[in-house]
Amino acid sequence: MVRYLLLASVAVVLALKVYLLLFVMDFTLGLYGFFTSFVLFNILFFAYTKYKDPYFDAANIPISSKNMAEIPMFSIVVPVKNEEENIRNCVQSCINQSYPKKEIIIINDGSTDRTAEILDEMRREEKSKNNDKEQLRILHLSRSVGKKKAIEFASQISKGEIYAFMDSDCDMAYDAVERAARIFMSDPQLGALTSHGRVRGAHSGNVLEKFQDVYIDGSCRAIKAEESSFSSVTCCSGSLSFYKRAAVQHFIHEWAHDTFLGMDFKFCTDRRMTAYVLATRPGMDESSMNKSSLKGKNRDALLSRSAEGDIPILATGNDEVELLQKTTDPDREYDKRATPPRWNVKYSYSIKVNVGVPNTISALIQQQIRWKKSFIRSLSSTGGSYWCRPSYVAMLYYIQTAMKFIRPYLVLHALVILPLEGDLRSTILWVMGIMYTGMIYAVDFRLRNPGDKLWLYRPVFTFLTTFVYTWLLPVAAITIRNKSWR
Repeated sequence: MVRYLLLASVAVVLALKVYLLLFVMDFTLGLYGFFTSFVLFNILFFAYTKYKDPYFDAANIPISSKNMAEIPMFSIVVPVKNEEENIRNCVQSCINQSYPKKEIIIINDGSTDRTAEILDEMRREEKSKNNDKEQLRILHLSRSVGKKKAIEFASQISKGEIYAFMDSDCDMAYDAVERAARIFMSDPQLGALTSHGRVRGAHSGNVLEKFQDVYIDGSCRAIKAEESSFSSVTCCSGSLSFYKRAAVQHFIHEWAHDTFLGMDFKFCTDRRMTAYVLATRPGMDESSMNKSSLKGKNRDALLSRSAEGDIPILATGNDEVELLQKTTDPDREYDKRATPPRWNVKYSYSIKVNVGVPNTISALIQQQIRWKKSFIRSLSSTGGSYWCRPSYVAMLYYIQTAMKFIRPYLVLHALVILPLEGDLRSTILWVMGIMYTGMIYAVDFRLRNPGDKLWLYRPVFTFLTTFVYTWLLPVAAITIRNKSWR
C-alpha cells in the first residue's frame, strides 16, 4: 500500500511540475525537473509492479549430489591485486558455497603485499581438509596485467558452463551460486545475471560507507529492478555477476584488450561486458567466437605471454600448468534454422553480496571518476546497441544518459545564473525537488529494511550526488587518457 502511495505521490508531483514548468519556474530548470520526476516515476512503477525476482520461479528446481549430471558447472573467478586485508574473507565465501558443482579460480595479478602468501596458505589448508583433492586453483602472475586480462587468463582454463565473476574486496552469501544456478536452469535464454549488493560493515562504518550502502541498495532494487523487468539490465555489477559461457566467451579476448582513443583502456569492465551480452543472441557471431577464443597452441602461449610481453605464470603446483594445457572449450551447438531472441540480462534481489567500498573522500572520488570514464567508454557499446532492446526501457535509458551530460550545466544554471538574474524562486523549487527525490528513495529503503536507520542518509546523499558527483563526469571526460587507478 505504501509503495502505491509513493507512486501516487510522484504522479501528483509530476503533474505539479508541468504547471510549474509552464507558469512558475525558469523553463530550462522546470523542463529538467519534469524529466527527473518522469524517470523516477517509471523506475518505481516498473520496479514495484512489473519486476519479479527470477529466483521465485526457480526456487523449487532440485539441486543435489544426486543430479550432478543435470546441473551446470560454475567457474568462480576472482582476480586480485594487493588485497591482503580482504582476500581471505573473499575466497572463503567462494569455498563455503552450498552449490556442489563448482571450481574456484583465483588470479593473483602481480600483488606486492601478502596476498600471494595468504592465497598459498589457503590452498594448502583446503588440500589438507579434502585429502589432497583440489578445491582451489590459484595462478600467480609475475606482474600486473590488469583485471580484464587476468579474467581472460582464467577464462582459458575454466571448465564451467557459467562464470561467476566477483571482485576481490567482496564476499557472497553461502547460497549465492546455488540460487544463480536455479535461475539459469529455469531460463535457457538467460545470458547474464547480477546480484543485490550491500556495503560490508556499513552500520559500524563511517558516514561515507553509510552513504554508499543506501545508494547501492537503492540503485539495485530500483534501477536494476526496473531494467530487469525488461530483461535488459545495462550493467551487471563487478561485485558479483554471472555470465553464461556461450554468451561471452567469444568476446572475452576483445573485451580484455579493449582500446579507446588509440590506447589500452583499463576501465569499463562491467558495463562493457554487459553490453556484449545485450547486443547479441544465442548462436550469433560464431565466426567471431572462433577468431577471438584462444585454442590449441595459442592457448599454450598463455603460459608465458600476453599482449604486453612475457608474463610467466608463477604456478603453485604442476596441476595448474596441466590444466592450462589440457582444458578445451566446451562444444556449443545452436539451431541455425531460426533466429532466437536476444539474451536476457536480469537482476536477482535474492542473490546477496557484501561489497567493499572506499572509506575516504579521496578514494571515493577516484572510484567515481573511474566509473564515469567507464560510462563514457560504454556509450558506444551500450548506447549503440540498446535501441534493439524493448523500446520503452531504451527510451528511459537514453533520457537518463542525456540528463547526466546536461546536469553540470543545470547545476550551474540553478546555483549561479538564475540567482544573479534575481530568480531565486526557481532555484528554491529545484532544491526542494532534489530533497523530495531523496526522501522517496529513503522511504523505499525503509520499507525494505524495517528498523534500519540508514534510510536517514539517503536524502543527504542525493545532494552529494547532485552537487559533487555531477562535476566528476566532465573531469572524467577531460582526464580520460589518464589510466592511473588512484
